[in-house]
Amino acid sequence: MKKFKLLLEIFPTLIFFWMLFTLDFSLQGIILGAFISLLITLFSINVIYDHSDFTIRIPNFFTLMQYSFRLIYEIYRASFIQILRIIKQDNHSVIVEVQLDVTDPLLITIIANSITLTPGTITVDTDDNILFVLSIKDDGEDGEQLKQNIKNRFEKYFIKKG
Repeated sequence: MKKFKLLLEIFPTLIFFWMLFTLDFSLQGIILGAFISLLITLFSINVIYDHSDFTIRIPNFFTLMQYSFRLIYEIYRASFIQILRIIKQDNHSVIVEVQLDVTDPLLITIIANSITLTPGTITVDTDDNILFVLSIKDDGEDGEQLKQNIKNRFEKYFIKKG
């Protein structure tokens, strides 16, 4: 019964996003969207939900919005810094091992992708909650400044307070 209730939550959400992204409100478009949404719902139900509860914990909407604004800011900020580094030819790359405090695989993936989206850094590999990050600029401190930046700018939004 819980899975059926979950189906009723996921299915309309997927149809809504289908309509939002395609902007096709014809009967054929709605039927196609409903069919694809139903397939996605049926195939993914066991991935996001087990017999007792959700297996994936998505951060609340407010946290995701804050994080999104911060990420956009960091992308633009890093873009201008990278332009200056390219002009000055100031690039001494380093790979840094960053130990995250979060352990949720979804949150680790979000942080790793955010690092890769930010110009000048790429997440090369992950191992549990450890990220291996390639940075174009070595801070001269074996990446300590980069580690602190990742924790203060990205991870802090997902650490539970109190």
